[in-house]
Amino acid sequence: MTMITVGKEDFVAQTSPCTIVDLERRRVRLDREKLLENGIFGLEHMDPRARTFILLRSQIMNGFYAEGGRILVVTSTQAGNGKTFVTANLACALSLIQPTVLIDLDLRRPTMATRFGLTVNAGVDDYLLGDCEWEDVGQKVAGLDLTLYPVREPRQDSSTLLSLDRLAGAMTAIRAMPYQPLCIIDTPPALVLDDVMLIARKGDGIVMVIEEGRTTSGELKEAMRLLGAPRIVGTVLNKSMTSGTRRYDYDYYEPA
Repeated sequence: MTMITVGKEDFVAQTSPCTIVDLERRRVRLDREKLLENGIFGLEHMDPRARTFILLRSQIMNGFYAEGGRILVVTSTQAGNGKTFVTANLACALSLIQPTVLIDLDLRRPTMATRFGLTVNAGVDDYLLGDCEWEDVGQKVAGLDLTLYPVREPRQDSSTLLSLDRLAGAMTAIRAMPYQPLCIIDTPPALVLDDVMLIARKGDGIVMVIEEGRTTSGELKEAMRLLGAPRIVGTVLNKSMTSGTRRYDYDYYEPA
């Protein structure tokens, strides 16, 4: 298992509109200045803040993806640990070298559309309800190997929707894509809802986001018990208090 550290000053919570939507082609052009305001700098390979995600990208490509993994689930123990921040930046960094799909499955508290400034006419929630097809949801980012699958509106019946066969159908469609994209999924916290357990069954591995000074060892152990420690392929230490000297250090260890 791999741990990577993200500096506390790297985490940005506010969001700003950042796309122009071409509805005819269902593509979006991202405004990179607005993305930076929203804390998304994974596309900026010269930005020092992106180095963390470039290193994590290399670990995932050389390990998880090289060994046949295609669908990677990202979660945390509690809300506010920074999992969506990590998910968005990791997907952006990956898309610079690898076809990447980013799916928002945090159905009760979806934020991906806001972070990327997307106009959502058909969302993942609509697909799960049977109101549209999977290909109607994806928004290809112009100039990048990145396709975004956002949620249109929050759904309180998230567990019911995620239990439907349509989720498995979406994962099958992704695995069947000829260009073999790496799929990153943003999910709810593991100790808040059972949603992530429903999602993780369809994936190939899990990345756990840990917030320094907040995530307890007990919470982490309980999350690993619920999800299955062997399925967790790595951890990310977010909002690190020691980022001035250790921002990009890795720590390799085996799960207990």
